[in-house]
Amino acid sequence: MARERYLVGAGEDTIHAGKIELKTAKDKRRNWWDYHKKHVFWGAVLLAAAVSVAYSIASKVKPDYSIGLLTSFQLPDRILVQLEEHIAQYGEDRNGDGRVVVDVCPYVFSQSQSAQDPQAVQASFTRFAGDAAMDSCMAYFHDDEAFWIMQENFEGFFQYNDGTPMEEGAQDYQNAMRPWEEFTGLADFEPSLEDLENWTPEVVDELVGRLRLSVRTSQGTSFASNEKKMAYYEDTLELLDRLRAGK
Repeated sequence: MARERYLVGAGEDTIHAGKIELKTAKDKRRNWWDYHKKHVFWGAVLLAAAVSVAYSIASKVKPDYSIGLLTSFQLPDRILVQLEEHIAQYGEDRNGDGRVVVDVCPYVFSQSQSAQDPQAVQASFTRFAGDAAMDSCMAYFHDDEAFWIMQENFEGFFQYNDGTPMEEGAQDYQNAMRPWEEFTGLADFEPSLEDLENWTPEVVDELVGRLRLSVRTSQGTSFASNEKKMAYYEDTLELLDRLRAGK
């Protein structure tokens, strides 16, 4: 055969002239790296990402209290942080980490076409539903527009101002909310607005003046039989009492 004719008389070295032979440990290491460097790179990337997430979770400050904020407007982060610090003056160090931390959780819902981003609204609703399911917030600030947009989700969710639960089908939410100005401890909330363009004390006063506060009911809820969550619920009520009294 033609192939055999070409091979007649050819030595072993000639037949295998194209074969790569790894003769030293260095050659073997270099070959291994050539074949696996991409795997090593992406493995290192994934490991770094996992370490970053783990560190973020471990180092995150755990709040003593979380309060929801349902609004038709978006407050700048700096104002939210200052509101958290202001309310924290009336709280207690519940988790024993040496500081009082309040987390204000914003959810924005608006009927305004110019202000409403469908994806942002969906994100707010998803976060609200998730936080409510986790019993993260026992009290919620809200303005009129955002509240009524979300009204159908509130049946059996809040309690009346006297602490009694709203009956099934009840819609008299005006008896289950207190206005911002009723909380003496909030009267002197004056955030620093340095470098916040178009934000003035008058604008802030007008916006926060729209807010009311409602408290979740505990009766008939999944956390009513949870001792730890009920302690958090009672501590939140005490925080609000101190905030209302201003002391």
